[in-house]
Parts: sequence; structure tokens; C-alpha cells
Amino acid sequence: MTTTMLGFLADLVAEGKRTSSGFREAHHRQCATALNEQFKLAVTAEQVRNHLKKWRKIWGRVVILKNLSGALWDEDTCTIRLAEEHYAGHCMAHKVDAPYLNTPIEHYHAMVTIFGTTAASGIDARSGNDLLSIEVEDEENGEVNTSPNVVESSHPKGPPKKKAKVVKVLEDPLVTTLNYGFKLVADALVKSGDEVCKLGEFDEEHLAHYYAHLVDNPKIAKAFMTLSQTNKSVWVSRYVKKNF
Repeated sequence: MTTTMLGFLADLVAEGKRTSSGFREAHHRQCATALNEQFKLAVTAEQVRNHLKKWRKIWGRVVILKNLSGALWDEDTCTIRLAEEHYAGHCMAHKVDAPYLNTPIEHYHAMVTIFGTTAASGIDARSGNDLLSIEVEDEENGEVNTSPNVVESSHPKGPPKKKAKVVKVLEDPLVTTLNYGFKLVADALVKSGDEVCKLGEFDEEHLAHYYAHLVDNPKIAKAFMTLSQTNKSVWVSRYVKKNF
């Protein structure tokens, strides 16, 4: 779904529909509609907008990492490469950077199209549309610091020491929806595997092939589960005759 979402928005950019201030609410609604039609879910424009903000942050991080001292950019695989020692030292100090170093960057070309024309000045390069106008201090722990500690002055009239405020970063709503949808599909596939195993009149090899067919086609697996035992046998028999 992320691939579909970013691809849809990248197409809008290519068509010149994005404004200088970003995507309009109508664009988010159009994208949500496209996702719902393809994946049979109920994604909202707000979920699309929030998920896009996540990828804007990722793009800001990628821009910084591409400019690391000693980093090499592999255009063919979209990979930021660091020498082994440099990589180990950097990731030890910056664990959140590990997914973007020495491994192909997911959705890189879509991010270039969507965000590449807007200057990113840091990890949290952001516009007024961003979900969190805060500095990321501790992404490894899922927490962000919204105000730095002010060192207490030794002068009697110095400002009092302020405690840092910690705000929990909520899980991306679109990711939550995706995970729920995938769980439903996974559950359906497990149940369909149990149903296939009950069809004892077929060879084990043929049943294994048919189950693989269901795994590759979740919609067929879902329909298979609604059939009577007799009709399930008919479907498997038809598949076996066609493929063996």
C-alpha cells in the first residue's frame, strides 16, 4: 500500500498538480480513494497525509546520510555505501540510520519525485503541513524531546532548571490499518490451508500446489473459504486438471 500511495502522489507531481506549498486536501482524498478501491479498506485522507509525513522525515534523513563524509552513492541500487569500519562506528552512535546505509533505500525514486524539489535542511526538514513540529531526540525509544534541558545557572538570579517534555510518537494510522488488513489476510490463508488439508482424495503434492496458489491469490483464498466441502473439492479438482 505504501508503494501504491507514493506512486500515486509521485504521478501527481509528474503531472504538475502539486502546488508550491504541497499537496492539497483533494489530492489526499483522491489517493485514499485509490487505496480503498485497490485494497478494499477504509483509508482516510488524514491517514494518507500522516503517512506522507513519515516518508518526508525519511527523505530528510536520506539527504543527510548521502552527504556523510566517506559515503558513496550507488545509483544502480539506490544505496548509500560506507566502509565497514565507518558503517559500524556510525550505526553504533546513530542506530536509527542503520536501515538507510549499505542497503537499498526503499521507495527512493518515489521520494525523489515527491520531495526532491523541496530543500531538506535536516532530519526533520519540514513545512507547516508536518504532523510533528518537533526535533527528534530519541527515535530508538519511540520518544521525542520537545524542549532541551536548560542548565541551572550558578547565579542567584539565573533561570530555573526546566524539565524536558517527552511526547510519545503515535503509530502511523495508515500502518495500523495495513497491519490489520494483513492480519485478516494471514488468518484467511491459515484457515484455507487447514481446509485444503481436509481434502484427502487428492495427492499431497497437488494439495501443496493448490495451497501455494491460494497464498499467491488472497482473494481466491477468501472466496474458497465460503464454499461447501463439495465445491472446495471441485475447485481443487479443476486446478489439478488444468496444471498437472
